[in-house]
Order: sequence, then C-alpha cells, then structure tokens
Amino acid sequence: MNPADIRNTYSNLKKKNEILLAVFKKQHLIISLVRLFVFIAGGILSAFAFSHSLIWGAFTLLLTFTSFLFLVMKFEDYSDKIAFTENLVRIYSNEISALEGDFSGFNGGSDLIDPRHDFSGDLDLFGDDSLFRYLNRTVTGSGRSRLAGWLSDPYDLRKEISERQQAVRELAGKLDFRHQFMAYGLDKPLNDEEIRSLIKFLEGSEDYYSSPLLRISSIILPLMALIALILGIAGVIPFMVFLSLYIFNLFLIAIFLKRSNRIHEMVSRKHLFLSSFEKLVKSFDNESFTSDLLTGIQEKLCSGRISVAGRIKELNSIIRAFDNRLNLFVGLILNGLLLWDFHCIIKLEKWRRSAASDLPVWLNLLGRIDGLNSLANFAFNNPEYTWPGTSVEGHVLEAEAMGHPLLVMGTRICNNFTVTQRGQVFIITGANMAGKSTFLRTVGVNMVLGMIGAPVCAGRMKMTPVKLFTSMRTVDSLSHNESYFYAELKRLKILKKRLEKGEEIFFILDEILKGTNSIDKSLGSKQFLRKVIELGGTGLIATHDISLGEMETEYPGNVVNKCFEIEIDGENIIFDYILRDGITRKMNAAALMRQMGIVDKTIY
Repeated sequence: MNPADIRNTYSNLKKKNEILLAVFKKQHLIISLVRLFVFIAGGILSAFAFSHSLIWGAFTLLLTFTSFLFLVMKFEDYSDKIAFTENLVRIYSNEISALEGDFSGFNGGSDLIDPRHDFSGDLDLFGDDSLFRYLNRTVTGSGRSRLAGWLSDPYDLRKEISERQQAVRELAGKLDFRHQFMAYGLDKPLNDEEIRSLIKFLEGSEDYYSSPLLRISSIILPLMALIALILGIAGVIPFMVFLSLYIFNLFLIAIFLKRSNRIHEMVSRKHLFLSSFEKLVKSFDNESFTSDLLTGIQEKLCSGRISVAGRIKELNSIIRAFDNRLNLFVGLILNGLLLWDFHCIIKLEKWRRSAASDLPVWLNLLGRIDGLNSLANFAFNNPEYTWPGTSVEGHVLEAEAMGHPLLVMGTRICNNFTVTQRGQVFIITGANMAGKSTFLRTVGVNMVLGMIGAPVCAGRMKMTPVKLFTSMRTVDSLSHNESYFYAELKRLKILKKRLEKGEEIFFILDEILKGTNSIDKSLGSKQFLRKVIELGGTGLIATHDISLGEMETEYPGNVVNKCFEIEIDGENIIFDYILRDGITRKMNAAALMRQMGIVDKTIY
C-alpha cells in the first residue's frame, strides 16, 4: 500500500464507524424514552392492578421492574457501544492527521526527557517533536512505560530482534484487532498512578480480618438480624430485637471503621480501570496469533490455569460491591443488616491471597502487547520502510537510502552509509545547515528502531546491535555551577570510561569542544580522537573544523572523511543534503548572514 491507500483505509473506516455511531445513538435515545415510558406506565398500571387484586398488582409490579431492569441493561450496553465507536472514530481521525504531519493527538512523553541519558535527548526520543510521539499509540500505563523503556535501552533487546520483528509484522496486518484494542483502553485510567494504590493493598502482607471469631460473626450476626427482621415483621418477636441486633452490627462496623476506610481508600473507584483491563485481555484472548512472541504472551495471559479476564472481573465485582458504602444511606442499611464492609474485605483478602502476585505480571504482559501494537501501527503506516537484518560479525552498519523517519517523505533526502568494521571513526564536515546534525540523528534513530524490532527508514539496512552514546546538545547548568565547556568535557569523559571498560559503543558526537577557541578546539579534538581510536571506538563526529579530517592520513582505515557540500550562486545557497566522500571546502556563515540581512551585503 502507498500513503494514499493507507489514508483511504482510515477514511473509509472512519466513515463506516460514524454511520454506526449515529445508529447507536438513535437506538440509545429510543431505549431511554421507552425506559421512561415503562417506568411511568408500569407505575400507573401497578397501582391500578393493586386496587383490584393483590396478585395482579404484584405480577404487574414484577413485570414492570423486570422490563425496566432489562432496558437499563440495554441502555448501558448501548452506552458502551457508543463510547467504543467514538474511540474508533477518534483513532482513525488521529491517524489521518498523523499521515498529514499532525501528531498533536498523541502523547510525546515530555516527562520522560532525561538530559543525563546516554542518547535520548540528542536523538529527540521524547518530547513534543519526538520519535516517541511519532510511535506512541499506547493506551495503558504499562504499555507507555514499556515503549519508553525499549527506546531508552534498545541494546537490551538485541537477542529478541528477530522474534520482535515477527510479532510486529503480524500485528501490523491485524488492523481491526489493533484498533479495537486501542478503543477499549483509550482515555481509561489504565495508568501507573491509578493502579498504584490497588497494588499497594494487594502486595500488603497484613491480613486485616483473619480472626476466626470475626469471620464467624460476619456470617452469624447478619443471619440473626435477617431472621429477627422477618419475625419482627410477622409479629412473632418484638421489633426491638431486630433493632438491637442492627445497632450492634453498626457498632461492630464502627470499631473497625478506620481500618476499613483505609482499605477502601486504596481500592475504591477502580471500575473503569478493571473493566478496561478485562476487555483488553478478552480482545487479545479472542485473537489468533502465529508468531512465537505473541503466542507466548497469549499462553501466559489467556491460556493458563486460570482465566485472567475472569479473575479481573471477579476483583471488579468485589470492589463495586465495596463501593456501595459510598452512599451513606445504602451503607448504613447494608452494614446494619449484613456487616457489608467485613464481607467485602474478606473477599478482597481471599482474592489477594490467590492472585495478587499475578496482577503485576498480567499488567506487564498487557504492556508488552500495547507497546508492540504501537510498533505495528508504525509499520503499517510506513510500508515502504524495511526490516533490518542483524549480525554479530561483519559490518557495524550497512544502509542504503537511509533517511530520518520524522521528516516528510516528499522532502526527506536519503543517503547510503556503511561502517565496515569496529574501530572506524567517521569525520563528517560541512557548512552550516548542510545536514550534518540531521544525518547524525538519522543514523542514531534508525539504529534504535532496528534494535527494538521496528522497521527502519531505509531501502535496505543491516546492523550489529551496539550501545549508543551521543554528545550533541550539551548544556550548562547554573544550579550545579557548570559551564557549557565543562559539561561537555564531563560527557566526553563518560564516553572514554565506557570505552576503557571494553563496552560495545557506537558514539555520535556533534561539534565537540565548541565551548573553546578554534585553535584549542582543533588541538583538543585531535587528541581526543587519537584516544578514541586507541581504545577501539566506533562512531561519527560532525565538525566545522576541517583540520580534523587530516587525521585520515594519520589513521588510514580507522578515520574516514565524509562531507555535505553546498553550492553558492551569488547570494543563493543551494543545499542538496547528499553525503559525499572527502572533506568539505565550502562554508556559508557569511553568506547566510548577508542573506538574512544581519550584515551588509557590500561587506566581504
């Protein structure tokens, strides 16, 4: 498929679901009106029936109640269908916008930015205009964390690349499943913060209501209260007996109220989270897969000794029942009659003992599906991208027609680039705005994508998984009393130590030692490069200092010169962004300043 076909696919699905949404809303309204009619008409008919016969009155009331309850259930069912279909329409709208370059509908992970990370800041992995925002279609907190973790530490996935590619390929072809999965979780509180309190309770070791006496009392006392109520209404015993038992039950609840409130606070109002969790698991369970990674997750999540969806539904039912105490009037009745708090907490603790340790595992598995779903969406939207091959030996990187995925296809310039062996350092020279920094990020971003099992923006690519390290956007720090130059030196020192430890690192450096004068910079850069070569370092260095390219003759085979050239035609500067062999000889700072009116055009 080409981009136009993909856009048409999303547009057709959007229109289809908009029509379906209109039907659901119409049916929803009809059910709402019928429900109101049943309530009013049933009440009138019941009153009329009771005036003639107790039996007919009871029958009419029961029929009215049953019909009303059925309509309430249908109303809720259509409410769910409307919410689900609205989410699908939103998903397709966001994808259409994304194909047009608008990614505002997706979270960019600005909170994940870490200036101290080895490479994420320099490669724009997180933030408003980031790779994460380009990729991110996650609908769960665990999925978001998983995707962010993969991007931050892609080298950790080096042994899984092949099976991850297989899984992403398979998911890319399952368009309906992927979007249904997203629609079930979209805008639901499936984030880490929402479940933290629930996890806190479930991971606790204290058994709050383990006393056998308390457990027996929670059965005996409600039974006595119900019997006393029936006998009191029948006039067999004084009604005060029931009231005495009722008040005693409330007194017992009050003794444990502080403890009960603390437990309820940790688990309360988790209905949306648990309902969404259950639906996401069911949607995955209902799909068939062939890739080893996906079938392995499905076996753990859906085909084990217990039904995960069933256990989550069970927990949700317990919490829903416990939340009835939020209504003061209902809470007083339930606790006075049935010791409701005790029963709910006893059920919670029983669930905790049987399945609490599994919940984090289930969430992590769901997060893996969610993260892979994002990569599959990326693969589907970019069918022209390629799946990179990997090798432990051979070329570190071999790429044909490699470009930056965040650049629009029509304006993206792609280049061939090969790092034939470890220990090679490429010196990239070029004028301002010629494309050096973009090329560095192109290499880094595609290596990250390749290691996490995603397709890469290239015609063909083969790579050896390596750790990445960059120094491109070093900043000063007033709070830490660090100058720009000192911050950069600290960064280079980290790289040196890593290389001394023998780590397999591919470094990407942009204009090193730019915080000092040109002579000092040239001398220091050459000394650092010699040290890197001595330690067997592999990577790229972009620089305006063309004297650094002279080191190719000093270290033939280890230092390779590449450049981006420009053409200056009078006051016009032409950029072609094509990577070439050799050292650039054309600079453009003065021409750019004249072009922008910063300096007078007559001054040369």
